Amino acid sequence: MNKEITSSMQAFNILQNNFNPFAEEVWAIALNPQLQVLGTAMIFRGTADQCQIHPRDIFRFLINKNASSFILAHNHPSQEIHPSERDITLTRKIQKSGVLMQIPLQDHIIFSDEKYFSMADHGFFSKWKRLNKLDLQVSL
Repeated sequence: MNKEITSSMQAFNILQNNFNPFAEEVWAIALNPQLQVLGTAMIFRGTADQCQIHPRDIFRFLINKNASSFILAHNHPSQEIHPSERDITLTRKIQKSGVLMQIPLQDHIIFSDEKYFSMADHGFFSKWKRLNKLDLQVSL
């Protein structure tokens, strides 16, 4: 799988036909330094409206693939693609873990069978990047 991902639409297209539309699933796309796909995997499967996630399981997959960065994605069987507060909190936690592990999170995509919401495209990651710089300045 040497497909390069340069947009959220490409990531959505890769995963769109692989998920279960009746249960939430969390997927990861491992990327090399050229943003080419090293592998995709469903990391967690939940119920119709929730899915328990732990960062260690995501990073275990990424380390095994020797990923340089990654894209996280999950579906909403409800067809509501906008992130919940829980989605935002979890994404921020995963994003911070990625900084620590030096495997940066490129995007978190929430999707249904026909549409998606990209947190990167909507500015979440730019805001968090600024906050990370402030965290570093305060820590020093």
